[in-house]
Amino acid sequence: MRRFSPLFLAAVSLWLLAGESGAARPRYGGTLRVATAGVVRTFDPTAAATSPDDAAAMRHTLPLVFETLIAVGPGGGLRPMLASSWAADGQVTRWRIRLREGVRLHDGSTLDVARAVDSLRISHKEWHVSADGEAIVIEPGLASTDVPWALADLRSAIAVRRPSGEILGTGPFLVAQQGPNRLLLRAHDDYWGGRAFLDAVEIDLGRPTAALLADLELGRTDFAAVQPTDRRRLSQRGLRTVASRPLQLFTLIFEGHRATAADEAVRRAIASSLDRAAICRVLLQDYAEPADGILPRWLSGYEPFVLERRDRSLSRAEVARLPPARRALTLRVDPSDLVAKSIAERIAVDARAAGFTLTVQAPAGLAPRPDLRLLRVRLAPTTPERALAAFMGALGPRTLTYVSGEPAPAPDTSLPEVHRVERDLLERSIIVPVVHASEVYGLGERLDWWNGPVVGATAAWDLANAWLRTGS
Repeated sequence: MRRFSPLFLAAVSLWLLAGESGAARPRYGGTLRVATAGVVRTFDPTAAATSPDDAAAMRHTLPLVFETLIAVGPGGGLRPMLASSWAADGQVTRWRIRLREGVRLHDGSTLDVARAVDSLRISHKEWHVSADGEAIVIEPGLASTDVPWALADLRSAIAVRRPSGEILGTGPFLVAQQGPNRLLLRAHDDYWGGRAFLDAVEIDLGRPTAALLADLELGRTDFAAVQPTDRRRLSQRGLRTVASRPLQLFTLIFEGHRATAADEAVRRAIASSLDRAAICRVLLQDYAEPADGILPRWLSGYEPFVLERRDRSLSRAEVARLPPARRALTLRVDPSDLVAKSIAERIAVDARAAGFTLTVQAPAGLAPRPDLRLLRVRLAPTTPERALAAFMGALGPRTLTYVSGEPAPAPDTSLPEVHRVERDLLERSIIVPVVHASEVYGLGERLDWWNGPVVGATAAWDLANAWLRTGS
């Protein structure tokens, strides 16, 4: 079985938290008010979201209703969820998973092997899934140690489909009402892990990103995603923040016409000009780390890369001698991403100090072709090869054609090979990692937790562990 690096195994003691739970004894009851920019359009774990905001809403909300057989642990590695154990044969071509006993679905019936098998056959048509007595048998077709990690993905969650179209889960909450702008989850009284402290969770969907902070400040919500840049403002108002490990990569991507060998020294000079530490400390309020590579070190487990080769870069005097067209560049950012815009503006200041003119472009529609982009990519807390493959997928085929001529690493790729692929991606400074940032949440005055924070190191929401200091 593949596991995280030792760095990640120790991560639970290092991840960033601002504010601590009080020592008061938790109480049952009340409705937690949550606000999110995304919309949950379906409660089918196998469905794909249509936007990053919707993907985030599904990634955080669906696990409250549907659970996987195996889960990523808060400190790394894998832990049992609906499975009590799992093991492979000697050839790693046949896996046996035993179900936890006494798990109740949201209709009160018991989850059995047959229902779990039916769910996995829908989510993993590429596998042969069958029942063998009290065990689920998975034959992936080829020898693979990756099966447990695949079972930890949200799309592998056990979802029992009724003929009516209703989908039943086993999670600590069940869907009571679902509308286009509001979602109401009710506590599952027969939850195998013990009933949640909360009676319900009410989620406002599709809230403008700028409104989330105001919702917290005005007491309209108890829990909402905020930006790292909001930390000081929330602290001044007596509100707390909680954060995951650094899961989001902000990276520069040079466009094809600037990815040539002739412009390599220019790319390296811009990369060398970046003050990553200042971006983390000043802009992102210490909720970020300088990016030594595509994968953060807590996930990869290997030593950081030397990102820029100054001997193949340009001095300020050499930049000044370049033709104006070569030292003037346009940097494009997503106009809806305010944090990315702030980072881009800081990058422009750093580049100007190196002798370049970098114009930040945040177009709402058509705009002239940029020279480089600032991209935000979320890195899933999984194995290094799966995380790197997902990053390469986020780049898109057009960018990969001029960045790398090789495919993304497959599951079970060795760590040295993953290291080599990542180094090759960075070698020509077409991809320039800037920072790894945490996912940050603001907490209202009445929200507290009992046994671990409401947002884990992997950014999972543990709302079954939340409780409210006052009635709702």
